[in-house]
Amino acid sequence: MSEFKDFDEALAEDAEVKITFKVGGRNYEAPTSLPAKVVLAQLKLSNDSGGIDQKNIGEWLAAVMGEEQFDQMLNDGISWIQLEKVLVFLLVQYGIIPDPEEVPEEGGEEEDPK
Repeated sequence: MSEFKDFDEALAEDAEVKITFKVGGRNYEAPTSLPAKVVLAQLKLSNDSGGIDQKNIGEWLAAVMGEEQFDQMLNDGISWIQLEKVLVFLLVQYGIIPDPEEVPEEGGEEEDPK
């Protein structure tokens, strides 16, 4: 007995929700879940530690946001620091890295008694 699963329905629901942010006076959108094309690009661009080298940030962001939005940010004069912050924000939103602004609670691990 086989069961039918409609993956398009779940994807349509995800497509309605967007990750939004503002930089340079403009609002931008990114998909709620990473398209397979982006994940494959990330795998290609990943360095030995699994991160994205600075030289590849633009290519990854363009894959996530789309070339048009990425080019708009560049044409508006986004700074390198802002671009890195956008990258970190998106990586956190997608669960790729932990939020660097969240401070772990102290005393989370107990030391062995001596």
